[in-house]
Amino acid sequence: MTEAAGPAPYAVSPVDERCAAMLKALRARCPHLVLDGPVAPGGTPGPIPVPPDGVQSVLVTALRQNAAGGTVTTGDALPQLLLWTSGPDRLLLDLTGVRVEVGEGQLLVHLLVICDQLTDPAGGQGGGEQVVTVRFVLGSPKRPAGLLAATPRLPEGPPVVVERWGEALTAYAWQAVLDASAGLAAATGRDTDGAPLVPTALTASADGLEVLPQARHPMDRRRAGAST
Repeated sequence: MTEAAGPAPYAVSPVDERCAAMLKALRARCPHLVLDGPVAPGGTPGPIPVPPDGVQSVLVTALRQNAAGGTVTTGDALPQLLLWTSGPDRLLLDLTGVRVEVGEGQLLVHLLVICDQLTDPAGGQGGGEQVVTVRFVLGSPKRPAGLLAATPRLPEGPPVVVERWGEALTAYAWQAVLDASAGLAAATGRDTDGAPLVPTALTASADGLEVLPQARHPMDRRRAGAST
């Protein structure tokens, strides 16, 4: 094994950029909440609070980034619409209409969906739009649960949509939660090997989300610039 000097060339995504800007603002307001400098193996700088508007911003960015399939590297170029196709079935998601709610031990992602089997609010027969709500039950400040989450078998919304696309919509929303958590943890700092911190716990309350970043344990170290 050989080691190169300097930090590893980790790719920077739109979610990473949004999280870095959020953490920069947090440091300016509350410097005691975010520690500077590397974190020892297995160590943590403490939970990072994200207010509801910050949760909305970073989750929408993550949803739009995933809609781009990893091909877009700047936030301004992220898609606003996502079309899913499976055989003869199609579902369009309007990512500009996403809303996020945070409560005690809960995170709700409201997705605006469009298909020709939904009633048009203007009175037409097709092409209408409705909301599908994906509900995640998370840990709370009083009852932490790490990164574990529970969700109903199907999200809430029109049966014609959730019975066909419910699992995919839930997976899409949860991936955005994981990506946002990873981005926030990475923006917090790095470990002594130069690797970004990773999320190990997520709690929800009316005040927003808290992400607990942690340095990898010795058995899971990832050294910057290392190659085999």
